[in-house]
Amino acid sequence: MTQSTMRAPGKQSTFTRRWKWNKRAPLRSFYNGWLRAWYVLGMRHRVIHPEHMPKTGGVIVMINHISWADPFVVLAALGRPITPMAKVEAFEDWRVRWLVEPYGAIPVHRGAVDLHAIKSATEVLRAGGAVLIAPEGTRSHTGALIHAQEGLAFLATHTGAWVVPTGIVGTPEILPALKRLRRAAVTITLGEPFKLDPGHEKLSHARLRELTDYAMRRLAAILPAPMRGVYADV
Repeated sequence: MTQSTMRAPGKQSTFTRRWKWNKRAPLRSFYNGWLRAWYVLGMRHRVIHPEHMPKTGGVIVMINHISWADPFVVLAALGRPITPMAKVEAFEDWRVRWLVEPYGAIPVHRGAVDLHAIKSATEVLRAGGAVLIAPEGTRSHTGALIHAQEGLAFLATHTGAWVVPTGIVGTPEILPALKRLRRAAVTITLGEPFKLDPGHEKLSHARLRELTDYAMRRLAAILPAPMRGVYADV
């Protein structure tokens, strides 16, 4: 999923065992207002091809991950409610737990097939909602794409949801720019939505890998060439 290839973890944290997905997400509207104000005032921003975001129906928003700020700017920039998937450590860290839990984010165990996360994301998508996923599973420290995990392909084929590749450029400069009392230039580019076809045979790991690479090349195609990384052969 966003942060994992989802294998059932051998041992879950105490917090995750008692955590239940909050369908109402009571503070999401409040936090979205705060995020949009920060987005407008804190950076020079633009969204390219916002019309590619479906207004209704299940949608997976797949992003590249180059900064801690990536999910926040996407949540602020796109014009419909989105449920982000976040690493489970964020729910156990008192500094950010107050944000992710009432926002209705879905916790994901990184490096494991997290069945709880799959179930929660499936519920959102089949109810016609949108889910935010970073298929690489971790932040790229080079700024270029790294190999993605298969969680996105599994979820997309399992639900039939649209996938919208969303390329983010400029977020690593947000804090350095603010320290200089300047605003960083941030660009969010939306590619054309597509669906992943599982085919007629049983969905194998090889097929999931093939679909994952296809989706990542769609994402690479809307990024600047130096940011395409291992998918530079787009």
